[in-house]
Amino acid sequence: MTKITFIEYNGTEHPVDAEDGAVLMRVGRAHDIPTIRGECGGICDCGSCHVYVEAPWDQKLDPPIELEEMMIGSLALTKKANSRLSCRITVTPEMNGMILRLPNPDL
Repeated sequence: MTKITFIEYNGTEHPVDAEDGAVLMRVGRAHDIPTIRGECGGICDCGSCHVYVEAPWDQKLDPPIELEEMMIGSLALTKKANSRLSCRITVTPEMNGMILRLPNPDL
C-alpha cells in the first residue's frame, strides 16, 4: 500500500492507504474525501476531482494530457501551477508520502 495524504482547504488531513494501480480519484471517493466528487466517473470531463500535487511529487508525475490541460484551464478561480485532475493519476509505490491539497470548495 502507498500512503497518500489529502489535505482540505481548512487544513484537515486525511491520510489514506492506496492500492498500487488505483486511480487517485477513486481512492479519494472510497475514503469520502471532501471535494473529490468525480462527477464524470473519471473520464476527465468535469474537473470535480481537482487537486494540487505538492512538491516534489508534482515534478515526478507524467505531464497532463491535452484533455486534462483543457479541463484544468476551465478551473479559472482555483487553477494553480500544480493543479491536476486526480482521475488522471494512477498510484505507484514511488508516490508513497504524496501530499494532495484540495481546492477551496466555496470558489
